[in-house]
Amino acid sequence: MVTRRDEDDWDEIFRELYEEFGLDMRRINNEIARFWESVMKDPDKIKISGPYVYGFSYKIGPDGKPVFQEFGNVPGRRSLYEEREGYREPLTDINEDKNNIYVTFELPGVNKEDISLTVSDNNMTLSVDKGARKYYKNVNFDSEVDSNKVTAKFTNGILDVTVQKKKSEGTGRSVKID
Repeated sequence: MVTRRDEDDWDEIFRELYEEFGLDMRRINNEIARFWESVMKDPDKIKISGPYVYGFSYKIGPDGKPVFQEFGNVPGRRSLYEEREGYREPLTDINEDKNNIYVTFELPGVNKEDISLTVSDNNMTLSVDKGARKYYKNVNFDSEVDSNKVTAKFTNGILDVTVQKKKSEGTGRSVKID
């Protein structure tokens, strides 16, 4: 038999876990409650078009701080990427070193021929518009990259992209002061 004390222990464990991840459980619960309230008020607003996919990944960033990344096709308050109706956001991992930026996309159920990838001086856009699974992701870079020096390899649903950073032109030029 589960007692109130046992429930309090579990509440405390989860509260600590969410705090460790930097999540505000009270805010999350309030958002869920607001969502269900809106569904109950106007159920016709909810459009069901295939399976909903939602998940997140957690890792420690180079600065030692936790990094969360949401993925899937569930509309919400995700402001870190451009939402597109009917598209899933692929799970994405971004790493860099002195010379390159490495981007890995997880694209299960996709054929290589269906992938569109474009790179500009400061971002990369991935789009898969064909087939049953549609994906979209825009990645902004902190460094300028050379869009002519990009390699991409697709194997078993994993797209690995390497983009070379632009070489620095030095520290600037000297200016004569009058």
